Amino acid sequence: MNNRALRELEKVSAVALKELEGGGEESATDLNSFISCSPQWPELDEPALHGVAGDIVRALAPYTEADKVTLLAHMLAEYSCIIGRHSYIKLDGDDTFILFWPVVVGNTSKSRKGSGAKRIRRIYQRLDPNWTRGKHSGSLSSGEGLIYAVRDEEWGENSKGERVLKDEGVQDKRLYLVQSEFGAMLRIMARDGNSLSGYIRDAWDGETLKPMTKGNRIQATHPHIVIVGHVTQAELLQNLTNTEMSNGFGNRFAWFCVKRSKILPFAEDPPENLTEPLIERLRRAVQFGKQDQEVGMIKEARTWWEALYAELSESIPGLAGSLLDRAEAQVRRIAALYALMDCTSNVEVEHIYAATTLWKYSVDSVKYLYGDKVGDSISDTILDALKKGPLSDSDVSALFGGNVSATRLNKAKKLLIDQKRIFSRTEQTTGRPKKYGRLIRIKRKNRNKSI
Repeated sequence: MNNRALRELEKVSAVALKELEGGGEESATDLNSFISCSPQWPELDEPALHGVAGDIVRALAPYTEADKVTLLAHMLAEYSCIIGRHSYIKLDGDDTFILFWPVVVGNTSKSRKGSGAKRIRRIYQRLDPNWTRGKHSGSLSSGEGLIYAVRDEEWGENSKGERVLKDEGVQDKRLYLVQSEFGAMLRIMARDGNSLSGYIRDAWDGETLKPMTKGNRIQATHPHIVIVGHVTQAELLQNLTNTEMSNGFGNRFAWFCVKRSKILPFAEDPPENLTEPLIERLRRAVQFGKQDQEVGMIKEARTWWEALYAELSESIPGLAGSLLDRAEAQVRRIAALYALMDCTSNVEVEHIYAATTLWKYSVDSVKYLYGDKVGDSISDTILDALKKGPLSDSDVSALFGGNVSATRLNKAKKLLIDQKRIFSRTEQTTGRPKKYGRLIRIKRKNRNKSI
């Protein structure tokens, strides 16, 4: 990065950090400000299109109806898979291999989620014709099925008591899964006794996958699995249960709203003289990422990361917060991917800026999808009603026709107060000594410039 670009970055980022500081009764000093404001369709800022990933996205964009976010999400995700368990970052003292799991959320086929996935797939196939993405296709339906796709070799004994190989297993533990029916996978996970959710959470952490059943000896050591989801907004809101949002499943993914970018009746491939130099750059980046190395940070980047870390670590209330609670780990992984694609093992300021810009899009996407819902139907009804003005306790009871107990209502109100969505104010009435309670909704400033 040249000095002029660095100065621009510092100037823009200084504004970003100032926005984070907030101040006053109606401001927020964390990501809550993104969640509490009115939902708007997110916008992808230019810094996210960094390096070879961004250049490939720009080259493909005029030739496809898929939007840039769809292309970029698939580009980074497949790169994180193809490099395997080689480059890593240190998180809380542990060596963490760099996986990126995006879910693109758009309306049916009109959002061109599949078109964007196929464009990126062809890029990686041209880069490495032997890249198979693993030995599994179709929809995930069970934890055992996921383990089987990257299973270890299995040994046993024959009738003579001799040790024999029963299953040669899968030597390449890299597995890239595009789940075009992500909504169906969510429905399957909701069934009683289904084990898929737990194994998916372990896979994101790079843990050995092994069923906790005495009779099942299958296991997968050192898996390197990337899952990319395609889902509609209606399917997501209907099928992503509160359980999966709160148990750590949902926040292992990065969520991105996507839509059709343009109308192209005769979509074509970009000319090879445009894409071939980019594929060669990507090939070098893949080779670099396959080296056994820790991805660290230069001094200036560490300073920026320290400034952002506290904000990213803040807990965010409600359903949106449950999908964003791994912000620190997600941004670290994304920044490391940008660095590796630049063929450097040290994250620089521009990589952190690119990562936070992309993460901001994810934050804004979750805000668009879930707004300020808290996940409790009674609480959400009260919060919606408070948009029109303060409510007394009798007003709250009337919202439900007097059919909800005072205990249940108090629990819902306490949840909103604990999450700092509302506050309760007690006023002295005229006449006989009497207290009059009112619930008032806390408003927050709409901040859209940065995280």
